[in-house]
Amino acid sequence: MYRTADELDWEFLSNPGKTAQYRRWFDDPGIGGELRKFASDQDVRVWIKDVPMKEYARAQEGIGNFVPYVRRRFRGADEIVHFFCGPGWSVVPDSVEGKPNHCLATDGNVKRYICWGKAGVLKDLIWAVLNEAIDSPTRPGIVITTRDGETIPQHARERHVRLANHCGVDLDHLHRSMIDNPDLLPDR
Repeated sequence: MYRTADELDWEFLSNPGKTAQYRRWFDDPGIGGELRKFASDQDVRVWIKDVPMKEYARAQEGIGNFVPYVRRRFRGADEIVHFFCGPGWSVVPDSVEGKPNHCLATDGNVKRYICWGKAGVLKDLIWAVLNEAIDSPTRPGIVITTRDGETIPQHARERHVRLANHCGVDLDHLHRSMIDNPDLLPDR
């Protein structure tokens, strides 16, 4: 499924395009046919959409149990932390999580909460940092990410920064390129 999603450039596929692909996976004897041996048609449809394909974007971020199945992904939280905090900072081990994508960063003395995602989830990112800011002695941050094929107009970027400043948090924008997944499981 992930190989097909990669070929279709899933993140840029329209909703009708995704719906059509869900149907093809359901009808595929090697995917839906195998799953229907263990679950009802409705459960199979829901599972395809709500498990592997909900995890697809997180796997591309290097987060979660599905990471070994994506062919290409982003460099991970280290890239976010180095960009946002600087080269002397690193990801606190075992602090990377999703919903929204976030981690703790440290320079060896202090820890800082950083979350990241597309501009379309900015409200979720702001909510996450505001909740973190209440309990944290350091100012949390947001990184709005784009990938090859995506841009954010300058007026929207400026508005993002103004919203973050109004909320008392830091925000920056990072354009990333995908790399071959170093954690990819070999084809069987």
